[in-house]
Amino acid sequence: MRRYDAMNAGNLRHRVTILRKITDTDTDGYPVEEWVAVATVWAAVEPIAGREYFQAAAVQAEHQTRFTMRYRADITPDMRLHYDGQDYEIKAILDLGGRRRWLEIMGEVVTGG
Repeated sequence: MRRYDAMNAGNLRHRVTILRKITDTDTDGYPVEEWVAVATVWAAVEPIAGREYFQAAAVQAEHQTRFTMRYRADITPDMRLHYDGQDYEIKAILDLGGRRRWLEIMGEVVTGG
């Protein structure tokens, strides 16, 4: 049995907020970008990788996480996920089993910006 066939809604015990970037103008007419909440959903959250490396004389960190949630057609790669005080850039969106029941989203912690 594949992982997505055995997915149990009871595993969705973490609150994850889906964010979308909007561009507006400030009082001086300059463009301002901000992230606004689209929805807050229940998801299974699983850290899958982490590493630190040296680049440009500084330690850089990458933290990748797998988010599994009920299927939503409105999630796109230019969105972000917010979980446990961190924003995650969406790296991949997978429709598990191709049956529009479960989404698996691979995310990486946003470091600055």
